[in-house]
Amino acid sequence: MRLQFPRLARPDSRFLKILYYLPSHSLHTSPISLSKPQSQCSSSPSTPSAPPISHSSSPLANKTSLITGASRGIGAAIAQAFAREGVKCILVGRNRALLEGIREGLDAIGDEGGGGGHRVLVGDVGDGGFWEGVRGEKNIDILVNAAGITHYSPLFVTSPSLLDEVLRTNLMGTIMGCRAVGKGMLRGKRGGCIINVASLLGVKGGKGSSAYAARLTRALAAELGEKDIRVNVILPGYIETDMTEVGVAMTPEARSAALNSIPLKRFGKASEIADAAVFLARNKYANNCVLNLDGGLSAV
Repeated sequence: MRLQFPRLARPDSRFLKILYYLPSHSLHTSPISLSKPQSQCSSSPSTPSAPPISHSSSPLANKTSLITGASRGIGAAIAQAFAREGVKCILVGRNRALLEGIREGLDAIGDEGGGGGHRVLVGDVGDGGFWEGVRGEKNIDILVNAAGITHYSPLFVTSPSLLDEVLRTNLMGTIMGCRAVGKGMLRGKRGGCIINVASLLGVKGGKGSSAYAARLTRALAAELGEKDIRVNVILPGYIETDMTEVGVAMTPEARSAALNSIPLKRFGKASEIADAAVFLARNKYANNCVLNLDGGLSAV
């Protein structure tokens, strides 16, 4: 199809900029998806279907990732998605039994596609001593900070011990992880990718929760970008994991109210967050991206 552009006596620079940045896929009507490309139906028998992504064809093949909070929920889902891309995963968490179960599942994925080499690292991300040990890890290409504690209570009635645990895990754990792994990326001079999994409440406050923002991601994206280290953040809304159902002890009334507040009228899936993590890890121009994956909750 040939595009007809208006004839202008003097080219409009704004129009030209739009055309310059217009990606080729925007000329098609099919929606953009963060998940792996799938073959498209075609009426023409001569049009070959797109081959499925294999470890050898993925740009992430043979990369090494360190994923915190990998024993369950979003962290485990991201590890599984990475393994399907041929990424070697270092699984971080506090429960060795759960981590080993996830690792066995990843090894099974590797047996099917030729990947593998996954490892378990037990520790508390809120403990500075743990990250001192991580400094010895070499050639980490991707860091995913997915460890986090979700708790619903007003700030003024939250116990100091719980507040300290939340801040150590959600805030300091992310900061120390970025410092420890980021320094290794700088030493290796190979670039890298950091993906922080924060909370929708980092942008939009909610009753029963004190918000923490994604400003760390923005600061690091500006600071490390010139070293080819990309830093992005995913802001999930309500995701169907054990943290949604058990960790915050949602009553049926609270669950119903949460569902009704979401324009899509459903909770997200951990696999949908994992798809976004794969997208951010693969896309070389993704830096300082703030992805709201909340079913539209942040718009209301």
